[in-house]
Amino acid sequence: MASNINSMGIDEFFPIAGQDNDSQGFRDNFNIIKNSLSTAKTEITSLQDNSADTTQTNNFNNNVIMNANLLSTTEFVYTVQNATEQTNIYWNNGNYQVIQAGNDILITLSGWPTDIYGNDGIDRLAKLRLAISGDGNARTITFNDASGRSIRVPSTWPTPFQVTNTDRPKIVDFWTTDALVLYADYVGEFGT
Repeated sequence: MASNINSMGIDEFFPIAGQDNDSQGFRDNFNIIKNSLSTAKTEITSLQDNSADTTQTNNFNNNVIMNANLLSTTEFVYTVQNATEQTNIYWNNGNYQVIQAGNDILITLSGWPTDIYGNDGIDRLAKLRLAISGDGNARTITFNDASGRSIRVPSTWPTPFQVTNTDRPKIVDFWTTDALVLYADYVGEFGT
């Protein structure tokens, strides 16, 4: 972003030493300096309000980040406490979420970008990975989408979907690009 500060308008040779100078030159230079300081204040405030800050969490307000080369980055892990009844899983809590079923539960998936940002003309792929474990008893898990998307699963999807072990989570991936379909894939059960 190019600055709009007018440093070129200042007459750097005014006042001229050794002669009587018209006060208009002082007023003109002062006015240019004053306007430039006002412009600088506006531009600095904009930078402070809208630039990424390495000392805090940044919200990019749905703007596109492109040509980025990521190195040593991680993804946030969100842990849902022991679930014993219908449980809402919000996409915007993180792309990797951990849940332990303490009963047969219905997991409702919500907060997908197409629901949050609406019909703004931007196509988005949203992904969510769930690590679901049990409490030592066989727990049946069912899934639905808060916005009414149909959930499409592969032929390898476990029916019924049950978890038992506390140390062997079942991993499930969900993704969507629109308000109509939510895809699900059973990745597997992992443990020692």
